[in-house]
Amino acid sequence: MAAKPKRAFAVVVCDFLIRCAAPLVPRDRRQDWRQEWTAEIWHRWQFLLHAGLWDRREAFALIRNCCGAFPDAAWHCASQDAVRHRFREWARSPWTCLGTFAALLLLVAFLSSGLPATRELFLGPHNASDRLVFIWLHPIVGGGDKGLPPDVVPAWTHHSQLLESVAPFNINYSTFSVPNRPVPRPLVITTQPALFEVFRVRPELGTVAAEHSAVVLDHRAWVSLFQARPGAIGSKVRIGRTFYPVEAVLPARFEFLSRHASVYLVQPFTPESSAMIVARARPGATAHALDKELTRISENVCYYFFTSQLRISFFKDALWTPVRMFAIAALLSAILTCMVSRVHIRNIGPAWTRERRAATRRRVAFFCAKLMLAFAVVFVAVLEWSRSESSLLYASRDPASGPFLVWLYILGTMGVLFWSVADQRARCRVCLRLLCFPVRVGCPGCLLLDWSGIELFCSEGHGLLHVPDLAPSWDEESQHWIALDESWRGLFAQSK
Repeated sequence: MAAKPKRAFAVVVCDFLIRCAAPLVPRDRRQDWRQEWTAEIWHRWQFLLHAGLWDRREAFALIRNCCGAFPDAAWHCASQDAVRHRFREWARSPWTCLGTFAALLLLVAFLSSGLPATRELFLGPHNASDRLVFIWLHPIVGGGDKGLPPDVVPAWTHHSQLLESVAPFNINYSTFSVPNRPVPRPLVITTQPALFEVFRVRPELGTVAAEHSAVVLDHRAWVSLFQARPGAIGSKVRIGRTFYPVEAVLPARFEFLSRHASVYLVQPFTPESSAMIVARARPGATAHALDKELTRISENVCYYFFTSQLRISFFKDALWTPVRMFAIAALLSAILTCMVSRVHIRNIGPAWTRERRAATRRRVAFFCAKLMLAFAVVFVAVLEWSRSESSLLYASRDPASGPFLVWLYILGTMGVLFWSVADQRARCRVCLRLLCFPVRVGCPGCLLLDWSGIELFCSEGHGLLHVPDLAPSWDEESQHWIALDESWRGLFAQSK
């Protein structure tokens, strides 16, 4: 008699996987389920062994197929009435609603790598200040944002009483390269040494050149281009067709215009082309006073007539523009929702009587928490999408300040408010669970003398809601809630 073949290692692994998945199967079906899976694995192995086809590839295939025992066991577990009941009750729970929005917020944080735009808004970069101001030109004829002539910078620097320091800058899209190795393309900003005086920042490595043209790297560019090596100081980089020495690296906390890696081409002279201007205003200076003084200096010193053409924006105002836009959108949406949803102010008083006060507090707290979490998801998602790493935060180039974003906020807040009101009305007035057991009552064609619609019940027996098919014009309360006492709970099969 031939000896019984020893079980293969793959078969042993499959038996172990089946034993691990078996606890998920209900006890009354567990033994039959294990025997079925074990017999299937054993017969497959025996067939391949006697056919001479058993090899390493088939062993791996057998283990891979055996992994299907876990979803099969989970299906047996989920098919139980008790599990289905718990899942339905979990889906109706108010905590599930709040947890879903919290999970969406975490998902947005994960996809955006930690909500960088939101952190920049609320925590603020180190160089942010209430006195930092952007200045640019918006001509009456021709329109569009443009840079200012180069000779206004020294004129404003020497004659302005409202500005402490002034610096021009231009964003260049010329080619950038490091000799002998490929590098990611950074943002190239042409400016003067006065820029770092405006932001009151000192280099982390090296010094800012004042006599000749040189390159200053921000911390992100230093890490991405030179892997944070101190030897980057003194090396050569190519911008356009010219090589420049790297003479300084800025600290990690410094950000200007963008979170993208930036390279500053610092030149000791005023550029011949027009440029945007960033300045530091003195305490108490307002946009109106700055416009009046800078226009007067331009006329008297440089013979430029900028009346009603200068655009002045404080950095903090530009940074917080999305918050103001979102607040306006939420206010407009709230007014429209109150009008369309027929929210009556006179119902507020009876809801706060002594016997209803506790339930009303729970409902208000849940509604506010649900609304705030949903608003947070809309606001953060749109802000992170609009203010990406490569977006520019100045003048009218900030994508988070455009009219398209206003419409996104309006649509988002309106959708959240309409859904929140509808969801609140479909919940129990006591336990805040979603109502269930929809039952059609009445005849839809007999609206004159009879009532027709749908009745929804609370699974805990707290009450029922009447929703008519068609509300008559004289019926101001189209949905009627009827509270039930504890004696009704025994009639609900799903109540505990």
